[in-house]
Amino acid sequence: MAEKRIIRHGSLFSGIGGFDLAADWCGWQTVFHCEVNEFCNRVLDYYWPKATAIKSIVGYGWEKWKGKVDVLSGGWPCQKYSVAGKRAGNEPLKEELLRAVFEIKPAWAVLENVGGFITKKFAGEHDLLCQQLERMGYDVQTFDIDAASCGVPTMERHIWIIASATGERLRWCNAKPVQNISGAPQLLQGIHPGMFDRWSLPKDRVCNVGEGVSQELDTATISAKKWHTESLKALGNAITPQIAYYIFKMIQSSICAVK
Repeated sequence: MAEKRIIRHGSLFSGIGGFDLAADWCGWQTVFHCEVNEFCNRVLDYYWPKATAIKSIVGYGWEKWKGKVDVLSGGWPCQKYSVAGKRAGNEPLKEELLRAVFEIKPAWAVLENVGGFITKKFAGEHDLLCQQLERMGYDVQTFDIDAASCGVPTMERHIWIIASATGERLRWCNAKPVQNISGAPQLLQGIHPGMFDRWSLPKDRVCNVGEGVSQELDTATISAKKWHTESLKALGNAITPQIAYYIFKMIQSSICAVK
């Protein structure tokens, strides 16, 4: 009988660890995080000290992680697509993210950005991104999910691009191949609104400002007041981990169970 193993997760543009926190909730192991910001790295090192800390995605050799990551996540910078910015598009770091996917070849890739990325202005760029992932051998779907649907008290909407690999290399324990996520729309319709009532979550892991992260996060890791601005900036850039958790749970259910 095969021994059950933990799903291995790696995060890019990790910020203060929204994807990593969702992976924790699933019982996964985050093997690396990649973040350039000093404040965010202090937070990541505090909560995930055993994960390999990669300081910059640019020029990094990802081949060493090939075959060692089951789920790769990353929300590339959104400023060029956000209504709060100039909406210039074509963020070059997106190409670095795609290079990481190509070199690591994870079974699954979960990518995130603001809702503006799927507006008419950037339709061509979104389509090209999906095509690039498909040329790598992935089945790709894009979802537009609002945070409130996962019980977080905000109507913020982000898009989530989910890519699932195909092929014999994804067989685990001689079981059936990892499924794609073609059934996800039906699953997402079954979201439980109260599943993540922020008032019922552990106090040290819940945000009372609606972003899914503790207000004590910065003071638990860095006490100096000079970091206050940095913490607010980090919270503003953070993903909603409750949504990532729901997506991760769907992926987990699609990976063949090891009895």
